[in-house]
Amino acid sequence: MTFMKSWYLLKIKPNQEAIALQNLQNQDYDTYCPNAFINNKKITLFPGYLFINLDNEKQNWLPIRSTKGVLNFVKFGLNFAKVPNNIIQLIKKNEQNSLNKLINLDNFKPGDKVQITEGIFKNCNAIFKSFKSSDRVILLINLLGQEHMLNTEKKSVIGL
Repeated sequence: MTFMKSWYLLKIKPNQEAIALQNLQNQDYDTYCPNAFINNKKITLFPGYLFINLDNEKQNWLPIRSTKGVLNFVKFGLNFAKVPNNIIQLIKKNEQNSLNKLINLDNFKPGDKVQITEGIFKNCNAIFKSFKSSDRVILLINLLGQEHMLNTEKKSVIGL
């Protein structure tokens, strides 16, 4: 007999994702809280929610609702909100792709390819030229067939 685990959605008390996550993990529950780094700050992608992977045949769900930081399961009518595995995998893949792009800017070398993430040149590719100050960089960007220097904030650039 095979038991199938499914991902469910939990509603968390305001700003208590880390507390709920730690307490659920301490009880050996498989949990997931997607994060991203934006301007070098760790941000929870779904504030107020956590994903939990449960086997409805084998696991005791009763302690979950009384876990510190957890409000309740998200439900649609009488049914617990199930999240398909492929959605969780997609979120994890995109989370990892974002992390892979966030190269430490202090490690950039002249000639490295970068992408601009903010402003008028958002999503444009450029070449890293040099550091201007602790929070600014000089990039080379190709506009209308000509290379131009662009002075921009370091936080607006990710590695490719």
